[in-house]
Amino acid sequence: MNTLSKWGAGLSLVVSLMLPISASAATQIDSIAAIIDDDIVLQSDLSTRLATVQQQLAKSNTNVADQQALTSQVLDQLIIENLQLQLAAQKGIYINESTLNLAIERIAKSNKLSMEQLEKAVNSGGETMAQFKKKVRQEMTINELQKTSVNGRIKVTEYEIDRYLASNQGQKLAEKEYEVGHILVSLSEQPNAQELAKAQQKLDQIYGALAQGTLFASVAATYSDASNALKGGNLGWRKGSQLPALFASPIKQMKIGEVSEAIRNGSGFHVITLTNKRGVGIQSVSQTKANHILILPNEIRSPAQAKALINELHQRLVDGADFYDLARTFSDDANSAPSGGDLGWLNENQLPKVLQKPLDQLDVKQLSQPIKSTNGWHLLQAVERRTKDVGQENLRFQAKQAIINSKFANELENWLRDIRNQAYIEIR
Repeated sequence: MNTLSKWGAGLSLVVSLMLPISASAATQIDSIAAIIDDDIVLQSDLSTRLATVQQQLAKSNTNVADQQALTSQVLDQLIIENLQLQLAAQKGIYINESTLNLAIERIAKSNKLSMEQLEKAVNSGGETMAQFKKKVRQEMTINELQKTSVNGRIKVTEYEIDRYLASNQGQKLAEKEYEVGHILVSLSEQPNAQELAKAQQKLDQIYGALAQGTLFASVAATYSDASNALKGGNLGWRKGSQLPALFASPIKQMKIGEVSEAIRNGSGFHVITLTNKRGVGIQSVSQTKANHILILPNEIRSPAQAKALINELHQRLVDGADFYDLARTFSDDANSAPSGGDLGWLNENQLPKVLQKPLDQLDVKQLSQPIKSTNGWHLLQAVERRTKDVGQENLRFQAKQAIINSKFANELENWLRDIRNQAYIEIR
């Protein structure tokens, strides 16, 4: 069964849906081709799909001698699709109109068509745009069902992640990129003592300027003998494997902004700095540990009473009351109230904007003023702040996703076989 994992790469889908349907398929007298649980496949559906497949095969100069076998394959495809759509409906999977329209736009864009041109192409194939959108929605629905159902069956162990990260693929995923600044103090092939002394004097000037806070790029433009001196000595972004062998080892050990000692080779002395670095395994996030109290209006508490209560709690906290005790007693936040209002460590922009902005403005240990939202009233307290390195977590997550993707196709076939075996199917 053909599925599309990325909308916008749907050329084959668009082409197949634009193929004109034969007159015999369109005028087929309807009957039931198959019963699948609580639904059916009509003979007209089978004839229409069969005509489309036959035209696709003819277009690619593929001959099928056994038409009965082809018909059986097409019917099986329709049965599996129908069964999946029934399962999706049972699970409440639905592609809303805005998501569908974005997918249609991406299909048009990937085929270098405007929306008007796409509609004309669909119409020229004997379909209305509504029919085309229905097919796209069904395809997206099936994709969503497969993603949620099949991914849940795939297990990835920590050992598999470790093994993947140790592989060539994993090494490429983990490879960092470095932005490097470079200054060269050149030497001749056989420098004499006078030339070496002059080079050392220049190096002293370079390090002196850097120690006084002069930007590396400015020092490079002033003193470097390298061809990129007037570009501030910037070597650009390079992967670790692409760095000059002379620089690779020290750069990987350096912190951002750090300047190396002079490194000598046959061309002279090199001074390098690590301007920046990036990669899947490099990511830091700012986090805030916060406390929260929520007061909601309800059947026995009017909006005015909710406001009065939050103001009272705010004053009690200012007067020295314990946040933990008040949150457990009064807060309507079912998630944080049992733990005394503790929201745990929050990443940047994790809260709704109405709460995030006031939290960002608080000093550590500071209590907010009462905050009104559409739900009710809030009090926030910034308990602690930190910067957490989540690069390794992100790297392992990416590795896990790669492993899941590699297992998906095989597990999909197993899942499709299972749901087919569990279904009631009667072919007429």
